[in-house]
Amino acid sequence: MILSKHIRWKIVEKNLEGLSVRVIAKHLGVSRSSVGRVLKHFQKYGCVEELPSLLGRSRLLNIDDIEYLKTLMKEKPDWYLYELQSEMELWLGHRIGLTTIWRAIHRLGYTNKQVRFFILYVYECIGILL
Repeated sequence: MILSKHIRWKIVEKNLEGLSVRVIAKHLGVSRSSVGRVLKHFQKYGCVEELPSLLGRSRLLNIDDIEYLKTLMKEKPDWYLYELQSEMELWLGHRIGLTTIWRAIHRLGYTNKQVRFFILYVYECIGILL
């Protein structure tokens, strides 16, 4: 259930008056978890509006990682995706999927990064003939 901005502010107001989460939920006809979520958001960000940049799953690569990927691509424009992947794994210190690399490259404005060779390589490794 999406709460209106007015209801969200009412939740904060009643909380500041000292009412409990249970009482606020009963007065306003919303669930206790909704009240708790609004109050937590207000305490963390100081507002009741959803912040668009905070919606959805967080990115696996931060700004520094993207900059490093951009530098790699400028220095080694002929590298294949799997080469970028292994270099990024060394940089990050953990595994990272090809899809993550592909999406990051796409967000940087690149369209095709030598995927065909990698697909042929994978097929060859698992024994599929084209």
